[in-house]
Amino acid sequence: MKKRYLYALLFGIPGLFVSGIVTLFIFGALLGILWIYVFGDNPWPSSAETTLSSLLVLTFLILWITSITVGFLVGKRLEKDPRLNRGHILLSSGLTILFILFIAIQQLSVGNLGPKSDSVVCSDFCSLKGYSGSGMSQQNSGDRSCSCYDNLGREVLKVPLDSITPDASK
Repeated sequence: MKKRYLYALLFGIPGLFVSGIVTLFIFGALLGILWIYVFGDNPWPSSAETTLSSLLVLTFLILWITSITVGFLVGKRLEKDPRLNRGHILLSSGLTILFILFIAIQQLSVGNLGPKSDSVVCSDFCSLKGYSGSGMSQQNSGDRSCSCYDNLGREVLKVPLDSITPDASK
């Protein structure tokens, strides 16, 4: 494999994560500016949704293709040296693993990975039973029970959380 293609890959894989993170930061700031200074709390025009979505994807692709292109050019410049630089491969692999760990830790911290919280277990239970709402007693009360509510907000069912999921003990 020519070095130009290897370096395009070495820059492209971590570049995927870098492009995604940079794009999210850019669009977070852009949407904040649009919300505060342009549209406010009023309903945004539908054209803003399609335009911003298209710009988000375009920005991500431009950043990612740029990282791949830079890798290609660096690899092309290094093709004169027949040795393979293991440090570059380790750096690319390390960055890729670091970004994957960063994403996994972030997803774990917001509750998308790992065990479900008590309130989510309670909500799922009440939804499956056909009730409109659910609620938990205060955390520091010592009462680990799940309450299900009807359409009028009245408590219809109160069940100990341990009976819903026996492995949910803390």
